[in-house]
Amino acid sequence: MKNETILFICSFNSVRSPMAEGILRHRDVCRHYTICSAGIAPVRVRPGAVAVMQEMKIDISDHLPASLYQYRNEHFDYVITLCNNVRGTAEEVLTGGDRFIHRDFVSPSEIGKTHGEILEEYRKLRDEIGVWLDELFPAVASAPGKNNGEIKAGPTISPISTGHA
Repeated sequence: MKNETILFICSFNSVRSPMAEGILRHRDVCRHYTICSAGIAPVRVRPGAVAVMQEMKIDISDHLPASLYQYRNEHFDYVITLCNNVRGTAEEVLTGGDRFIHRDFVSPSEIGKTHGEILEEYRKLRDEIGVWLDELFPAVASAPGKNNGEIKAGPTISPISTGHA
């Protein structure tokens, strides 16, 4: 059985998409997916994102920012945009995607805040993304008699979702 493919996209591939990629890779459900992330204008991962992910024992410090455009000729089962300003571009560039899923997550602002306040915003974002990913890609406990120990693969949502009403 071929793994399904997931591409997470945000503006710079520096906060939201590497966090989402790291969270999903860290979970058991990742056995069923090939996961990567990209941005429209990629830059290095923000130190705050690295720090709060390390609190969960997820290391994204070696994440190499990727450009959305390098994936233009590839097919993805799930194209997941994590901010409003990349949604349209992703749909134009990745015309071969099966399911486009969108939710707008606001990246933390670091201007005029203390280090503690900044990290708190990163934690909030990390946790919001984590909860949302649990809803999209639930893993069924492999308890005896429950689903024959199989993992339920795939989102339980419609092919096109905005995430927010």
